[in-house]
Amino acid sequence: MSDVTEAQKAELKKQVDELDAQEKELVFDRFDSEVAWEVGHLIIDEAKQRGYGLALRIMMGEQILFQYSMPGTKAGNEIWLDRKARTVYEFGESTERVGTYHSYMGRDFYETPWIDPFTTTKHGGGFPIRVKNSSAVIGAFALSGAHGEEHGFLVEMLRRYLAK
Repeated sequence: MSDVTEAQKAELKKQVDELDAQEKELVFDRFDSEVAWEVGHLIIDEAKQRGYGLALRIMMGEQILFQYSMPGTKAGNEIWLDRKARTVYEFGESTERVGTYHSYMGRDFYETPWIDPFTTTKHGGGFPIRVKNSSAVIGAFALSGAHGEEHGFLVEMLRRYLAK
């Protein structure tokens, strides 16, 4: 994977910087079960309008605060939710950033010796939950079933919620 051109590397660096900015921007004043409920319903309601068949999990630590699997999802979506949440906790960043950063560094995420490809993932849809005045990741959003649009959809929904 080290045969990344300079132009590709520059584009990947731009993407990593954008993903870093998103994670700095999308921080909650507070986060608890009520916030998870509100954000979860916002995401599911919009997903229905767009015709997505999503599985969504919102966690704080190891506790699941909100989970919903829309019609059309399968047990495999649950596995993706597990992998995405674990990646957020293990790396402290979004799954999209993890995958993009590895590409930027010219490495295959799944060939990194200490990464378990059965429990983590480089695919978008996992996003860290942080609160203001702390850099700690206190929770994770995990979204599966938007056919590659998980990260962008999740960022859009978090921006909408936080703008209220």
